[in-house]
Amino acid sequence: MGQNLVLNMNDHGFVVCVYNRTVSKVDEFLDKEAKGTKIIGAKSLPDLVSSLKSPRRVMLLVKAGRAVDEFIDKLVPLLDQGDIIIDGGNSDYKDSQVCG
Repeated sequence: MGQNLVLNMNDHGFVVCVYNRTVSKVDEFLDKEAKGTKIIGAKSLPDLVSSLKSPRRVMLLVKAGRAVDEFIDKLVPLLDQGDIIIDGGNSDYKDSQVCG
């Protein structure tokens, strides 16, 4: 989930919403490391998208490969024109060029 990145963004004034397909990981993070912060937890992708202001910026920290494509396929129908997906994982640059 990129916990340290999320905490750093929060420390620098960004409102951050986190999502993980394993909801218990989000709950545990919010109850421990992120306790007392303004970090928001989402239980689903629609919940995540609805919590973000337009234009939305969604950063993925997903293991490179097929998992990134599958996640993007689920995310794109929930987004609007002008929203941005940032692949913060370790994807091959050729894969990023295909998506761009």
